[in-house]
Amino acid sequence: MRILITGTSSGIGQELSNRLQYHNVVALTRQQLDLSNIVSVTAYDPGVCDILINCAGTDCGGKIDFVNHQTQQVVDILNVNLVAPVILSKNVLAHNSKCKIVSITSTNNNRYYANNLSYSLSKKALSEFGTMLKVDYPDVDYLEIRLGLTKTNFNQNRYRNDPDRFVDIYQNTHLTVVQAVDLMMPAIFDSSVKFIEIAP
Repeated sequence: MRILITGTSSGIGQELSNRLQYHNVVALTRQQLDLSNIVSVTAYDPGVCDILINCAGTDCGGKIDFVNHQTQQVVDILNVNLVAPVILSKNVLAHNSKCKIVSITSTNNNRYYANNLSYSLSKKALSEFGTMLKVDYPDVDYLEIRLGLTKTNFNQNRYRNDPDRFVDIYQNTHLTVVQAVDLMMPAIFDSSVKFIEIAP
């Protein structure tokens, strides 16, 4: 089984890659494929895959009023979190119409918290992409994993260009990477499961 996973530099993507290593895993890091560069994503040939896991995500740091987001930050967030997964999904299905698509979204989809518009929009739109894809292709094997707060490097990474604003959100109740992936694994291989929510 050939499995393509984005966002494998660390966190959930890395843990999934390690757990699935007995398969033929293509573990894409940001160095191997820059998902913010849509020209690169469009040119990337995923080949024939059995499963695509859209795991990569980015943000520019929470609690920034939308008009104060830098334009390039908005573009990067939407590209990495939404446009790249849509293009990769299209390309893997073109090679194999039975390829399972797994998209990791956010429990922020359940309720919008102010001043995180670009990130929340990208995750909400990725969820809607799955809904629409299933209308166009009723037989597609699509799974949305709506993930709650999980302790990874994501929070540090989102503040890397603005470290003075860093807030440790993991003071709140959260999952570990191992806990989150433990709960994901059965659903990834169960075609009857189309949606799961994993929250602390």
